[in-house]
Amino acid sequence: MYVGEMGIDRPRELPWQELVLGGTAVAVLLGLHLLPDSGGVDPVYELLSEYPLRSVVVGVPYTLALLSANTAVVLLGVAMVRQGLLRGWLTTTLLAVWCLSLLGLTVFLKDPVGSAGTWYGTAHKLCTVANFVSLPALCALLWRRFRTVSGWRGNARRVGVLAALSMVCAVPFAAAFLRYGGQLRATGTVLGLIERCIVVLDIATIVTLAAWSRAMAAARDKRRFDHEVI
Repeated sequence: MYVGEMGIDRPRELPWQELVLGGTAVAVLLGLHLLPDSGGVDPVYELLSEYPLRSVVVGVPYTLALLSANTAVVLLGVAMVRQGLLRGWLTTTLLAVWCLSLLGLTVFLKDPVGSAGTWYGTAHKLCTVANFVSLPALCALLWRRFRTVSGWRGNARRVGVLAALSMVCAVPFAAAFLRYGGQLRATGTVLGLIERCIVVLDIATIVTLAAWSRAMAAARDKRRFDHEVI
């Protein structure tokens, strides 16, 4: 709820544009996994970034899904800054790094299995590490900043838990990814499944941050209205 003209409470408009962009991205990624043989990519052992290397049929939808998701998060990030959740350069920078690294993962393809390393494959690896680290770091910073603030302790606790879960998955994944590169199946670990768990956690984190930001804006509007009434 927010206070409109004449002091009447009205529901704050939902971010329909972000919902459509983000929802479309999630639906496309789920759809790729529902294709026969998961679109030619083993969801347990192989990474999502294998899709562009398989065929245009699955590569183009995958790429568009990442671009759609990135656009949604950029728009939500702008709202988070305006609504006061992201304060200061560090929190804004961390979210910007996450968005830029996701864009890098879209632009720079991973090296095919068995191929010699390339500069764009190295760029893909670096973007992977930056993407896995930046969002949990942002959540950890917000947890530290708001963990003792009345009214926001629950939100801080939720993002703190999500950050911890993400790092539990991301640290071993990043270590194996940097060491083995495209030969991930040779590690004998289910890194494809771990990566998909990280993606789910990222989605949950973005949704949680967006909801927190909207709640913070609503609380600010209510305080402003109460002050004007007094």
